[in-house]
Amino acid sequence: INVLLLLLYARLIKNFCANFMLHRVAKQLGPRPTISSCSTKNTMTSFASLSSANPPSFSFANATPETVRQDAKEIKEQFIKAINNIKQCSSSTNKSEGDNAFGKLSLALGKASQASARITLPSMVHGDADVRAASHAAKDDFKNMFDAALSDKELYKSLLDNNNGDYGKNNSDHGDEDTRFQQNIIRTLRRNGCGLGSKSDQATVQMKRQQIEDACTAFCAAINEHDGCLLFTDEELDGMDDLDRFSVDETTGKRRLGLKAPDTMPVLKFAKNPNTRKKVLEALSKKCQEENTPRFLEVLKLRDACAKLLGYDSHAQYMCETKMVRTPEKAEEFLLELVDAYEPKRKRELELLLDMKKKDIGDAAEGSVSLDPWDIAYYTRMYKSESAGVDEAAIRQYFPLDHVKSQIISIYEELLGLKFERVLDAEVWNEDVECYAVHAASSGDVLGHFYLDIFPRKGKYSHQCVYPLRPSYKAGKERVLPACVNIGNLTPSREGKPSLLMFREVETFFHEFGHVCHCVLTNSQHSLHSWAWSAVPWPGGVEQDFLEVPSMMLENFVWRPEVLRRLSKHVSNGSRLPESTIEALSKSRFLMTGYGKSKYLAMSLYDLKVHSGPGPYEFQGKEYDAVSLYNTLIEKYSGIAPMPDSFAAASWFHLLMGYDAGYYGYIYSETFAADLFSKFSELSNDDKSVIDLDLGMKYRDKILSPCATVDGGAMLVDFLGREPSKDAFLSHI
Repeated sequence: INVLLLLLYARLIKNFCANFMLHRVAKQLGPRPTISSCSTKNTMTSFASLSSANPPSFSFANATPETVRQDAKEIKEQFIKAINNIKQCSSSTNKSEGDNAFGKLSLALGKASQASARITLPSMVHGDADVRAASHAAKDDFKNMFDAALSDKELYKSLLDNNNGDYGKNNSDHGDEDTRFQQNIIRTLRRNGCGLGSKSDQATVQMKRQQIEDACTAFCAAINEHDGCLLFTDEELDGMDDLDRFSVDETTGKRRLGLKAPDTMPVLKFAKNPNTRKKVLEALSKKCQEENTPRFLEVLKLRDACAKLLGYDSHAQYMCETKMVRTPEKAEEFLLELVDAYEPKRKRELELLLDMKKKDIGDAAEGSVSLDPWDIAYYTRMYKSESAGVDEAAIRQYFPLDHVKSQIISIYEELLGLKFERVLDAEVWNEDVECYAVHAASSGDVLGHFYLDIFPRKGKYSHQCVYPLRPSYKAGKERVLPACVNIGNLTPSREGKPSLLMFREVETFFHEFGHVCHCVLTNSQHSLHSWAWSAVPWPGGVEQDFLEVPSMMLENFVWRPEVLRRLSKHVSNGSRLPESTIEALSKSRFLMTGYGKSKYLAMSLYDLKVHSGPGPYEFQGKEYDAVSLYNTLIEKYSGIAPMPDSFAAASWFHLLMGYDAGYYGYIYSETFAADLFSKFSELSNDDKSVIDLDLGMKYRDKILSPCATVDGGAMLVDFLGREPSKDAFLSHI
């Protein structure tokens, strides 16, 4: 008997240990969320306490195209089942089931959004091309899945019937955010064709939208997968301070120059040989042109057709309806006002650059000298160095990445009342990736998580962005905490040499970290109101022309002398930037911006124009197709003709990644950001630090945390205490 008791006791101990270890692993990784159905007693069962206090797990070591497809299939099946159950419950005679239809829909959207992030992130970061392709395909499927649910006439009718058109206003248990969610859902269903009388029209819209999604995915994948390079001798790269950044081609012995920003930007700024710069700009201007131009043109046609079927005059009208600007006419008026404001500055600065070029080439000039597009970055950098005392090559030594990163983190902590803690045991997808938990400094509560994936890799998304990984939403009595990743392409370290950032990269890092904080500080009860943007397939986020406001406001800090002192630390001796350089750099912010802003305005006007109808497009009494119109507008408004026979829009992510009829939003946001920052600038007038916790907490509470629970315009008024103004922005032109 004693022996039997000992054996039984040993088995109990073994089972306890095994279960304890499984619980620890499960707690660390978090369960893969599942979609509850109406048949469950309570579809709002809580899983937040198990998963969202820990960072989401993203290790793709065992990912294959087949596992991606299978996991995506399971998520789709669960989501569709949940939607069908919502419709069944809504038609039920059980009133409590019907009244909770919006709550069940919110939970289904939240869980499906969270689950799909595991499947779509590889499209941006995975090292295997086949896995990326499968993830891209899954992203398209998820986009179609969400679109289908929010185009479902049966769901639309059920939601209307069970709320009598009041959308929650008659329910005392619903707060303002619940009412807003219900109104936004009904509006989305109507905009997706549920108000159309013809089923065939709605089916046609859905079919065309799927074609659009497929073309957009192929367009963006072509850019990300592009691995072309140029070969140059060391002599052709004369002027570059670090040739070892470029690998050597074994066949030719020349340096390999990739066509991503960490390689091309320094060459365009520093290479003395104009033919070198010309070759680089030509390759950039024609990148993906052959394969992507037909996709671009086809998407324009499909978008216009969908808009017409939905009762809109144009795709631009359809897109602007839900933004702060409301109409494309107002957006165009705004842009043309800025064109006029920047024109004198642009002309004056281009004349200065032309004079500098004439002085530079001297007797080597043959005939008349003109300013070429590959001259702009080079002579702008030279002008800032000679006239403003800003030597971009020299000041790179003061911006080693590790120091810049630690200081950006520290500044955001102090400003917003936060504490960032590195999670060393988090599962990540690459050894360079870091994970952080975000805590409220006052209470220690976990608010969310973020990852940093900031170096370029083959096949990785080649621009800069923040990608949401988990939305903020309510699941039962718990709230799921938000998470995101900063996907960057900053200059990496090479062969033992530390990463030294160009100041433009420092500014970009600071800006993107603003998006990170906007995401992780979101405090929404519905995923539809959580931080997101068009790179993800699920619905959510603020108005698109407000999306950049929070991070652009925060970007202003990087130019302040007190912040530059903290960000700078010489890689060799640890010294700060000299005060004279700090002053010069701070004052140089708005120097030589006329051409760049004017070109941006031209691109924004082009975006609105090509989304105004099927073409041809009229401009100043002449008609153009979409390709020739691009180059015409660039030359007209920037004063510099693009590269001959090029169509740079073929490698322009934005218009096929959700910024269609919305590219204007960057400068639209910038005007509001300048107004918001004026409140911080006022502190320095009283010899106070702009890194002010009280004002920073006000910004956090009134601009960052509400996210899409409040209209952007209302948030601006709430923080400013008045209507927003363009005066602060215009004062810098």
